[in-house]
Amino acid sequence: MSVLDSARNLRVEDIGLWKIGKRLGFYGSVLAMVAISMFPVFWILLSSLKPPSELFVFPQEFLPYTITMQDGELAVVQQFPLTLENYRVALQERPVGRYLVNSAIVASGTAIIDVILGAMAGYALSRLRFQYKLQVLLIILFAALLPFVSRLIPLYRLAIDLQGTVFGPFFGLNQYLGLILPYAAFQMPFAVWIFQAYFNELPDSLEEAGLMDGLSRVGVLFRIILPVSMPAMATTAIIVFIYAWNEFLFALTFMTNDSRRTITVGIALFGGQFNSPWGTITAAVFMSILPLMVFMLVFQKKIVEGMTAGVGKA
Repeated sequence: MSVLDSARNLRVEDIGLWKIGKRLGFYGSVLAMVAISMFPVFWILLSSLKPPSELFVFPQEFLPYTITMQDGELAVVQQFPLTLENYRVALQERPVGRYLVNSAIVASGTAIIDVILGAMAGYALSRLRFQYKLQVLLIILFAALLPFVSRLIPLYRLAIDLQGTVFGPFFGLNQYLGLILPYAAFQMPFAVWIFQAYFNELPDSLEEAGLMDGLSRVGVLFRIILPVSMPAMATTAIIVFIYAWNEFLFALTFMTNDSRRTITVGIALFGGQFNSPWGTITAAVFMSILPLMVFMLVFQKKIVEGMTAGVGKA
């Protein structure tokens, strides 16, 4: 073998080792990011399963069982007991179930409104030709940049003024619509932009056949366009649902009755003046984030497709 062949083989081996090192570095970084992101969830779950006496023990144990050597043999030793008492207290002695139902009603209503109206507005901005279309899109984007807290006091005063009127039972304080409509308005710019970008990628031939068959624009939207727009619908629904589920300030202000509070406000008010039931709080927190985690895992592919719609379109 010549010196040239030896150098060539060494170069090939170096390239192979470099690729292996890059892959190991990439997957190692991904695993590290996943571990860092999931550790708070793991800690909340672990704390919710501990009895109250184990929550403030130092140093904290990360696993309920450990394997040790005893008398020359491997033995499984329990470091702390696991219990579902915190979940029982949260569901039976605290109205966590009611809080979860309230959050589900508010978040679902917000998502439904934004998907329907956002799809209609996005379709109009994508397909209809009219003057100042770009300016309308910029105004919608500007509306999304306004801080939410700047609208709190005017909307609160409006809700108070509606209390004594015929609209009070629908839009006043402690009413679901009193939260759903502001939430839907706050997230509407996001929904419009998502649908408008996605509809821009759909070919015109999809709706031309429907228009030739006598369908109106609304009929084309609901019977032809929306059935093939699941990524945009899933993205909008999940993002809006998560926002409405996690929102705190408006829910705290508009829902003063304990039976109408959402899960975020209910958990925040768990603590007393001299004591905070951290075991019950962590159980309620884990129950509140579990639906969101399930939704994200189930619809993650659709969400990515909807978020990246229109990226490569000129």
